[in-house]
Amino acid sequence: MAHLLCAICGQDGDFGAEQPKVTCTSWNTTTTPCPNCVQVKTLDEHIEEARAYIRHLKAHRAALRRGGNTFHDPFTSLVPPEIASKILCFCIDGEEFKRRIPLVLSAVSKRWQIIAHSTPLLWASIRLGAYPRSSRYSYEDMLRHWLKRSSQYPLSIDLQANSFTHYAREELENQYRPIIEILNAHCHRWRKLSVAMPLYLLGLLRGNFIGKPLLSHLEIRGDDLDDHDDEDSQTWKFDLGTALPAPHRVSISECRPQRIHINWCNVTDLFLALLRPQEIFALLKAAPLLRECRLSGLLPDVQAASSYQDQDLPVVHHNLIKFTVEIWDVPLSPLFDGLCFPNLNSLFYSGSYASMTPHASFLVRSSCPIKSLTIHLSSDSDHSAELSDILWAVPTLERLDIEGVCVFDNFFQLLADDKGGFKRRRFLPSLMEISQAGSQSWAGMFTWKDISKAVEARASQEGGLPVLKRFRWELHMLPEFDDRFYIDEGSVRVFEQLRADGIDIQLTNHYNKEGRRDMITYSRAYHQTRHEREKKQSTSDG
Repeated sequence: MAHLLCAICGQDGDFGAEQPKVTCTSWNTTTTPCPNCVQVKTLDEHIEEARAYIRHLKAHRAALRRGGNTFHDPFTSLVPPEIASKILCFCIDGEEFKRRIPLVLSAVSKRWQIIAHSTPLLWASIRLGAYPRSSRYSYEDMLRHWLKRSSQYPLSIDLQANSFTHYAREELENQYRPIIEILNAHCHRWRKLSVAMPLYLLGLLRGNFIGKPLLSHLEIRGDDLDDHDDEDSQTWKFDLGTALPAPHRVSISECRPQRIHINWCNVTDLFLALLRPQEIFALLKAAPLLRECRLSGLLPDVQAASSYQDQDLPVVHHNLIKFTVEIWDVPLSPLFDGLCFPNLNSLFYSGSYASMTPHASFLVRSSCPIKSLTIHLSSDSDHSAELSDILWAVPTLERLDIEGVCVFDNFFQLLADDKGGFKRRRFLPSLMEISQAGSQSWAGMFTWKDISKAVEARASQEGGLPVLKRFRWELHMLPEFDDRFYIDEGSVRVFEQLRADGIDIQLTNHYNKEGRRDMITYSRAYHQTRHEREKKQSTSDG
């Protein structure tokens, strides 16, 4: 065999090439290979030697490539490891649960991996989606390595323990118990905990330390209905077995709040999904520092409305300033009739219930200094009269956003009235932003001149009141067939002047498949074309 010499390391020889065997199947009975097979064997030897030599050179190449970062990566070659570690921490953001940031950073190069592995803050957020019988031991090993790299930093944990109907409850508990117990060993470091799991697994979350829990954010999402009839349901609760955690932010979905053993006194931000009014009232009373509350879905109350008198209603909450309600197809009176928020600053409602009378009663009862009001409806009912009652109840309003409900017929007349003649007081004197989308038909109620006059009046600084800064209206009108499709020429000039003065004016029309169109732009083009056509017509007539 020929011997090759490596110009990189000086090694010579066959570089571990394997000797090919001769397989000669001559028709005669001799044992000596035929000349043709001998020549083939010689060529195979040279080929194997060449392959072995190439493998040897590729190993040299790989070693050289690994050292390329010394020259090509100024981050790791010029920046000290301590500073590089701090820079990598800026990769962490509010979406840490949705990303694998430390794994991505570790995959860049060997030097990046060393820095990432020695930066505990990168490993302080854990997202684990565990499935039954899906390499459970790999989850456990991964968790141990991950937690070890996080050192003693406070942890943000997102655990999704999925359940399937074809698995027995005991089988699922045995599957998930080892994983949860690994997390339990670090319970004293839990700062943010988000779990989505069957309610019967809640009892596996336990603490094993003495002292006040660090927990500041808690989210519990049950993935099945809360079965009160189950004989073991009394053990389905979140109870760390330590001093009661006192989180600031709490989110509960498909889980009865009585299963959550925490100190509610420090809660300032609360999200509740699919609860009953009486449960909501109880939580509001238990959380006196609450500033923001969001409700999604509402279950009918098992308690008779007549027995509400025993609950000391309405619940008067003085610290709540932001209230968001997204409820469909259920009566709202049982909820809104039991609430009073005197310092409410922002109300957002989205739903489809046929009446908004409970909203108006709630706002009148609260007499709150509300500045932002959002109402998004998907109802075919006419709510204009109710909307009028609501808006007269909020004189401090600065931002109005309505969708799916048309404003009442004298809305723009009231906006333009700077004398306060109607009801002897000014209508929405502090209003600075108006947004409306998906409005119903307003034929015969007001014209573009009414609208432009009102917007111009509110954008004027002569009245000494807050100036309108934004007017956004999204309409759905067929072209040509509606008198309101084109804005009249005088109103176009008013809107264009307001835009030039810095007022955010957005008038858009959605129709057919052409998407959103700027009504001011196409109305101006229409009037220009009309004038040119009339001019040509007058010239030809003359």
